[in-house]
Amino acid sequence: MSQVSDATARLELRRRGDRRRRWVRWLVLALVLLLVVGAGYLVGFSPVLAARAVSVSGVHRLSKAEVVAAAGVGIGTPLVRVDTGAVAERVAGLPPVAGVTVTREWPGTVRIAVTERAPRLAIPAGGGYLVADATGVVFEAVRTAPSGLVVVDADPADQQVLVDVGTVFSALSPKTAATVNRLAAPSRDGIELRLDGGVRVVWGSAEDSALKSQVLDALLPLGGTEFNVSAPAFPTRR
Repeated sequence: MSQVSDATARLELRRRGDRRRRWVRWLVLALVLLLVVGAGYLVGFSPVLAARAVSVSGVHRLSKAEVVAAAGVGIGTPLVRVDTGAVAERVAGLPPVAGVTVTREWPGTVRIAVTERAPRLAIPAGGGYLVADATGVVFEAVRTAPSGLVVVDADPADQQVLVDVGTVFSALSPKTAATVNRLAAPSRDGIELRLDGGVRVVWGSAEDSALKSQVLDALLPLGGTEFNVSAPAFPTRR
């Protein structure tokens, strides 16, 4: 009889232990779930980790206020819900912006690093000048052309010609580009360069600009006042 009582007691203790372990497991699961929900609220909805400031770097032509306005970051928006890609796309729409990187910095800052376009070309237009980078992208209008820019004689309203001019200029080697003081583009097929010392270069269209640049660099040391690389396989100089 004693053995039966002992066995019954052990079974009862085991059942109690099992119940206790189940309650502990459920309690742990509930706590984990509570922590997950709390963390999700803290990160995604709570003002604790919300955007409180927008930091802008790399601007000289643009003001920080212009970048912040274009970025459209809602102060108070949880950082995790700030769409950095959309912010970068909006800032990239500003004409002087060549590149932009947007990052989150916890607990509450959105950082915007801007790379502005470098002025290289000046196109006369309406009593002033349109300023463009080396690729021909116009990003500013000024009354007086900044010193050191290459003046481009072209129709400022012909966007394709300006793109072609940018293709030509950006294809030049740094050494040759530094000697260009004027560029004429009366048409897409009639692009010409004027270099220091009165040297004239007939370029033709923007097609094969990389090859034409290589040919020109090979011809310039040979001397001459006029070079024609419009047909790069049959260049001439005199």
